[in-house]
Amino acid sequence: MIGYIVGAAFLALAAACIIWGAFVIRKLVRLNGRFKHAIVLIPLYKKYKWQWVMPILMGGCLIADIVYLSIAEGASDYMVGAALLVIIVMMSVIMAMMMLTKCAVLDSGIVVPYRFIEWTELYDYKIEDSTIFFMGDANGFDTLGAATTKLTFDVANAEKLQFILEKHKNR
Repeated sequence: MIGYIVGAAFLALAAACIIWGAFVIRKLVRLNGRFKHAIVLIPLYKKYKWQWVMPILMGGCLIADIVYLSIAEGASDYMVGAALLVIIVMMSVIMAMMMLTKCAVLDSGIVVPYRFIEWTELYDYKIEDSTIFFMGDANGFDTLGAATTKLTFDVANAEKLQFILEKHKNR
């Protein structure tokens, strides 16, 4: 009996993961759409130190889940294994979409990893050599959600980038 309760809890967790994943995928598709339908002024690139760790980890989880499903004996074990399979696949799809999302300074705003900063929301930025990060609200460093990760750009575009950002910066 306890096995079925655990299995049902995992199935509910998988359903919640599907609903959450659908919202995240929808947001990433809209972000990619904004990128495709705008004029790219300056491309920006994400700095990945560990970009292949997560796919390898997710692949290991997938293999472990397949092994678990192959040795499962009861219906509750199959429910847990199937729920874990759904969660692993959903997380893998989201991770792949996040890795493929491009960043750039556009004519309508800035596409940074996993969000869009409109010109009216740009309050500050910092450029160091060939890296830049943006602060998307009036609080700047006071809120963690306001600062982006560091992005790189071509050094030849540094003056153009600074000119565009100063032109649109809210004071």
